[in-house]
Amino acid sequence: MPKSFKLIVVYACLFIVLLSGCSNKQKVENADFSTFSSYSTTEKEALLPAAASIQNLTEDSINERYEKANSISYEDYSNIDNISYLVFLIKNDQSLYYGFTVAKQQKDEWELAYFEDYANEQDESVKITQFIGSYPDTEDQKFHVTSGYFNNDQIKQVILYYPESKVITINIGENQHGFVDININSDYSLTKIECKSDDGKTIYQKDYDKK
Repeated sequence: MPKSFKLIVVYACLFIVLLSGCSNKQKVENADFSTFSSYSTTEKEALLPAAASIQNLTEDSINERYEKANSISYEDYSNIDNISYLVFLIKNDQSLYYGFTVAKQQKDEWELAYFEDYANEQDESVKITQFIGSYPDTEDQKFHVTSGYFNNDQIKQVILYYPESKVITINIGENQHGFVDININSDYSLTKIECKSDDGKTIYQKDYDKK
């Protein structure tokens, strides 16, 4: 095969990828987030796969609220029954904030349901937030969101303890500093959280039942 033809094929593929990443209308049914890790909007190649619309909704909300937002990174993503949850970190001037967006997919478009943001105190190794809200487009169905951000690069695993002996283990990817856990039809709050290093050492622990 001639080299010129190979180059044309490569450029054509790159062009298609760029177009798909910039679209505001994308489907998520075939998206694979099993290898998702943190990325920054300043990185040219780092586009969130097949979720550009919720990314755009998040960035629109950030730009409306923060006049000096000069850096946005995305730390975790989850999609359950066409409801998407995106964790973000903002650098606004010299202050850091983190939060999450909840958006519902309506065919090929997204509708923003929640935009929640919190101050990230850098002197705290772990910042955990719990949120209980009404499930999008429902009145009596509740959902519980646990989100967190780490200021400690040694944290590689998060263990969440809920009532009724429910335990969730979240493995943290390379360069990832945030996470999200969703419980639908539940308003249970955490009873305990543990954050561990690669070798199993407990770096952070909090028992919410103890006052």
